[in-house]
Amino acid sequence: MNQIAFATTAAACMASSFLAAAPAAHAADARQQPVTRVETKQKAVALTFDDGPNPENAPKYLKLFKDEGVKATFFVVGNNVARQADLAKQMIAAGHEIGNHSMDHANLAQLKTEEDVRGNIARAQAAVKDATGVEPKVFRAPYIAHDEKTWRVLGALQLPSVGARLDTRDWDGKSTVASITDAATLTADAGDIVLMHEWNAKTLEAMPEIIRRLKAKGLAFVTVSGLLEIDKPKPPAAHGK
Repeated sequence: MNQIAFATTAAACMASSFLAAAPAAHAADARQQPVTRVETKQKAVALTFDDGPNPENAPKYLKLFKDEGVKATFFVVGNNVARQADLAKQMIAAGHEIGNHSMDHANLAQLKTEEDVRGNIARAQAAVKDATGVEPKVFRAPYIAHDEKTWRVLGALQLPSVGARLDTRDWDGKSTVASITDAATLTADAGDIVLMHEWNAKTLEAMPEIIRRLKAKGLAFVTVSGLLEIDKPKPPAAHGK
């Protein structure tokens, strides 16, 4: 499989392990941190997959998730969506969530200007909306890398930035099916977000066991947006006249 064509290789993701749950560089206050989990007593977790849509693995994930009753969040790269619009549509049609993972997997903290950051994120938003009719409501920075200008743009766009409490490190060439499975499940608890990569064949192989173990813990599978809203009061049902 040509993984390079679908956003990043394992080498391109090497910064993510120590950044996945870390606060933003130069964060001005505690609010400027990626969301890594949600405090809730409701037994639900969010499985997330970066760098797609991947034409080889995405259809297999969609079939598995349909069979297992799983909802997931796919943080996609805009350039990939432009090439794989049909897969993006299938993700939305199946009830999954698509999040923004930038237009080209650039390290946004290394872009020169705030306008560069805004343009990159906005182009990815537009690519997803053009392909699916739905604009992403959540964002994950490549490498989980933020700086002050990135936070300002996200604030203006009202896009929450999403990290993960459980980073499977599946981008690492030394990862194994067993290590990915254990990282996703051993300490998993209600409200956790799990970070994985769509292109990794070992992650796909691990997924049935990951699902089995999490179900054995009594955990359900929701999208990131679903997790963020999980304890918010529901509006009263509308009644007809």
